[in-house]
Amino acid sequence: MKVIKRTHNQHEARIIVSYLNAHGIDAELLDGAINSVLPIMPGGVRIAVPEGQEARARALLQNAQAGGAAITEEDAP
Repeated sequence: MKVIKRTHNQHEARIIVSYLNAHGIDAELLDGAINSVLPIMPGGVRIAVPEGQEARARALLQNAQAGGAAITEEDAP
């Protein structure tokens, strides 16, 4: 697993993981349980994906951050 993003907001992290999962990326939320108890934990919540999916996950996040469409024709069933 490769950490692709860190955030101090657990809700944001859950949204990102859900977004990636919806696009076929096996994203996982790391540190989520400890962060709910210690919300100011240094390093925040980490989001990780399998190494083989890292490039696609980063591209999806970059596209979403830039305001791009969530689903392209290539992603559509």
